[in-house]
Amino acid sequence: MITRRKIMALSLCICMLLTLFPALGFAETEVQTETEIQTEAEEAVVTAAIPSPWKQQNIGSPTVTGSASYDPAADQFTVSGAGKDIWGKSDQFNYVYQPWTGDGSIVALVSSQTNSHDFAKAGIMIRETLKADSKHVDLLLTPSNGFTFQYRTETGGTMQSEKIASTSPAWIKLERKGNVIKGYVSNNGLNWGDLGNLTLNMNSSLYVGLAVSSHNESKLSTATFDKVKVNASGDVFPPTEPTNLQATTVTDTSVSISWTASLDDVGVKDYDVYKDNELAKANVKATTYTFTGLKPDTTYNFTVKARDTAGNISNSSSPLTVKTTNQTDTQAPTAPTGLTSPSKTSSSVNLSWTASTDNVGVYEYDIYRNDTLAGSTAATSFNVTGLKANTTYSFTVKARDLAGNVSGASKALSVKTNPTSSDPYTPEVVANNLEVPWAIDFAPDGRIFFTERNSGRVRVVENGKLKSTPVITLGDPFYYMPKSEGGLLGLALDPNFATNHYIYIYHSYKTSDNKVANRVVRLIENNNKATIDKVLITNLPGAVYHNGGRLKIGPDKKLYFADGNYGNKDDTLSYLGGKIFRLNLDGTIPNDNPFGSSSPIYSRGHRNPQGLAWQPGTNRLFESEHGEASKDEINFIEPGNNYGWPKYEGGNQNQPGITPPLIYASGTTWAPSGITFVTQGPWAGDLLVTNLKGKQIIRMAIGEKNGKPTISSNDLSYLYVNKYGRIRDIVEAPDGSLYFVTSNNGDKNGDGTPDKLVRLVPNFSNELEDITE
Repeated sequence: MITRRKIMALSLCICMLLTLFPALGFAETEVQTETEIQTEAEEAVVTAAIPSPWKQQNIGSPTVTGSASYDPAADQFTVSGAGKDIWGKSDQFNYVYQPWTGDGSIVALVSSQTNSHDFAKAGIMIRETLKADSKHVDLLLTPSNGFTFQYRTETGGTMQSEKIASTSPAWIKLERKGNVIKGYVSNNGLNWGDLGNLTLNMNSSLYVGLAVSSHNESKLSTATFDKVKVNASGDVFPPTEPTNLQATTVTDTSVSISWTASLDDVGVKDYDVYKDNELAKANVKATTYTFTGLKPDTTYNFTVKARDTAGNISNSSSPLTVKTTNQTDTQAPTAPTGLTSPSKTSSSVNLSWTASTDNVGVYEYDIYRNDTLAGSTAATSFNVTGLKANTTYSFTVKARDLAGNVSGASKALSVKTNPTSSDPYTPEVVANNLEVPWAIDFAPDGRIFFTERNSGRVRVVENGKLKSTPVITLGDPFYYMPKSEGGLLGLALDPNFATNHYIYIYHSYKTSDNKVANRVVRLIENNNKATIDKVLITNLPGAVYHNGGRLKIGPDKKLYFADGNYGNKDDTLSYLGGKIFRLNLDGTIPNDNPFGSSSPIYSRGHRNPQGLAWQPGTNRLFESEHGEASKDEINFIEPGNNYGWPKYEGGNQNQPGITPPLIYASGTTWAPSGITFVTQGPWAGDLLVTNLKGKQIIRMAIGEKNGKPTISSNDLSYLYVNKYGRIRDIVEAPDGSLYFVTSNNGDKNGDGTPDKLVRLVPNFSNELEDITE
């Protein structure tokens, strides 16, 4: 401990040394007072302290001694450690630990890690002793080689590990029940996936804590650990911090703000809003708030924190800085000028204009098409879409300030769209920065619903804008393992959604005996919020990969969905993997199912079905399916048929009792996913097949031979190749638009590019062709 006497002696020595520095050739330095030195020393003591019952020890005598500190305001440990490695028969690392007895868990967020070596390690550990060769289990993160779940099962024995790719920041958890220790990882602290498990006989009393090794004997590696919990139970995870704070209205005495809703593993209860770091209002239910009683011409900083039902509070949002106006603002902006159209297509008109001026500042511009609001933007350009070919439109623009004052309209601009384009669609991004969107469907009122696989969220786009608050975020027993293929997958809206508001989803979950399975659930929606209404089917085989998941409602108003077969050689009717299923919408089994009224199975012999679509006019069911390595398939599904897997796939399926594919990928890999038939425009009748690895959409013309559909490799067109990356699902909207989603960020083979919902806007008149008529 640093005492006052020691501090005074230290300060005296420093002062004496400083008086000698000029004579020794050193530059003169400002001398600190005794009070300043004492203050800094006391601050250093506070910063360096780790709270009881935590202790620190360098295990295995590394050459460079590690250190540790704790910041109570941020609830963050900073741990530096050196050493050869945590591996082999003996370890070298820095350990911040506490004694532990019995069952329990440790959870932490690895928020940063320095790269002293590609195999530097930082994470959590359960250790029998503090000796270098002790038995232990740990879950560690490396800078370049992902997670590793490691263990040494005998004192002095050789270590083993299981690895999975990922990057920091990452939530990690070790859980001990008896002799079973399991490791979990999460990308958000909400949904956890298994990384490994081990049965290991260790002492009841042992040590649990944070471990850092640099994998470099002469250099330290430093990691930060946030929200560390030991023996946590119940709801211990706070919500994510609110994001995207923005001012929506500013006057001389008030500021209105909005933000994107936080996420929580159980549920966000409300928000606390702060002005200049002081609580202004607690328990705000909405994602908007208006601060009143402010001073004119004054700058304020606003932040927001989220609270869950257990009282856990999130980190603060990033601050929003806003300056109030210097007086009551009743002056409208000037009208925009110079409205022009730099470009146009057969279905869109691009507009630009000269910026308006305002006594305070212009907030947004409202764009009108034939006196109807077409959209708003903060920029001085806008692309109006969804127009008819060869048609004249009148456009105007109005400016709006933060006080709500609206300018007069710009001078009207008359633009005639181009004749029908040779390119039938124009792409436009509807929503960006999504988290592995997986399936899309449309409500009769125009809303677009879609799933996000990793987060367990159903999202909605209304009036062209993505709602910040999810329709639902699935809780237990929902299950997603990072870099896996499970999670929240398929989605379909009931044919009578306008009256019953039913939404059907397919998702992975953990069973009571801790196995991965899949199930189909019916939700009921009200005003963009949904709750679970009924579980329709459970215990569909699940795994890290090959969970199928596509879910659609057929022309017969039955629910169709598919599950994959991961490494199982059983294709009997008692095993539900590798099947397409058919149920009534209430979850009962139709009497006319091909294997009888007691079996939900519709077809069998599938490896990993990914897309389902019915051909208009014939109601034939088509399916896309991942092959092994390549040999991806497009199948015509008939009730009761066997499609070969696991014995046959691709070109070797001309076997008795086996139905061969219409076409398969030969010598290449498509990784086909969602599929849809086009009913309008020049592509009417064609099948669109999204590709993940292929990073494209394949347009397939459907032929006919001997009363059966055919697809020729000569009738394939490749669309948007490498333009959007991995494409997951595609559907046709009632207005003839096509919508697709990408799968680049958070997918095991993605490149991290933000995921999008993209609309292909028709450049043709919907009246030209419609094969359903």
